[in-house]
Amino acid sequence: MPMDRETQLRLVNLRDDTGVLSLYVNADPKQVGSQPPWKNRLEKGVKLLLESVDGSTRSALDRRLHDLELEIEQLVRPGSPGIGRALFVPLSNGETFHVEMQTPLTDRVAFAPRSHIAPMFAAWAEGSPCGIAVVDGRGMRILDSRFGQCEEISGLAFELATEEWREFAGPATQRSAWGKKEGQSSSSQRDLFDFRIAEHLARFLAAAHTTLEAHVAAFGWEFLVLTGEPELVESASKALSNSLKTEVVASQLVLSHATPAQIEHALAPEMIQARRHRDERLAADFAEAPPKAALGSTAVLEALQGGRVDRLLLKNDSVWSGHRIPAGSVLADGIVPGDPDLATAVAEARLGEQMIELALGTDASVSILSDDAQMSEKAEGIGAFLRW
Repeated sequence: MPMDRETQLRLVNLRDDTGVLSLYVNADPKQVGSQPPWKNRLEKGVKLLLESVDGSTRSALDRRLHDLELEIEQLVRPGSPGIGRALFVPLSNGETFHVEMQTPLTDRVAFAPRSHIAPMFAAWAEGSPCGIAVVDGRGMRILDSRFGQCEEISGLAFELATEEWREFAGPATQRSAWGKKEGQSSSSQRDLFDFRIAEHLARFLAAAHTTLEAHVAAFGWEFLVLTGEPELVESASKALSNSLKTEVVASQLVLSHATPAQIEHALAPEMIQARRHRDERLAADFAEAPPKAALGSTAVLEALQGGRVDRLLLKNDSVWSGHRIPAGSVLADGIVPGDPDLATAVAEARLGEQMIELALGTDASVSILSDDAQMSEKAEGIGAFLRW
């Protein structure tokens, strides 16, 4: 499944009265062992899960796991695509959902009446969809980057018919404002010829704004990176609509002949910085938002239930996977972990998932803030901008 807003909604709304099994593995190629360590962790987690549930549920899980042997083998195979992989399995039907990405996920086995999507949204904060436009004298290459994978999706070729343009090899005659000859210009007609081409290229790139705006809407990009010579980047960005629902990032890297993977790698530091600055601005705006803001889980949940939330803010270290819930944990619905801190973290993660579901169901935005973004202590890592 491609990771986009439609996938978000589908996974968030995945429910089954018998239960939904959520399996996550982090297939880090740097990890070594006689067999993949993530496979060992998954097998131990599944075994612990089976020991933790009652007889009828255990039988249903056993049957479903037997049917899924090939899919689980694909999930843990070292050569399978993606570093972060997930498999979601509703027990009462034959449907399964696969997700794979180059962004790491935490190892996790979860079983509940709904899918467990906390690790997925934590990864979203680090690798959310981003558009890249590479501009040069040949036109524009347009790429889609998400979760560590980048592909070229379209482009605009700059073609200019210059056959009828008259080009002189010698210097041009210079005239005064009254038309009187005053000697010869030091600039050749070739300079004027190149200048005319540059003018046409600038107009071409400026007119590309409609294509870029359509791609932003179609692909759900949270950022649009324009990269190339500064004057070309300026031409491509100046006509973009002020109502564009994404942040435009200008880069001066010239990457005309690079592959999509090389382009993504070269731009990674600027994309990380752009996300960090975005999160810091959101946190600063949130601090100045009252009374159009809700702080803390109780107030935010009430606002979500009333459809008043425009953007939900969740601090990455407050309710999410890797920071509060140890990697490899088994989360079985109705079973309280023996560790009180872990039990609290699990409860918070489930509350966070409920909030995300309510937010997406009312067409609100969801932002998982990075560790650098500081929220008010009263918010306790959870806040919301309100519509009214």
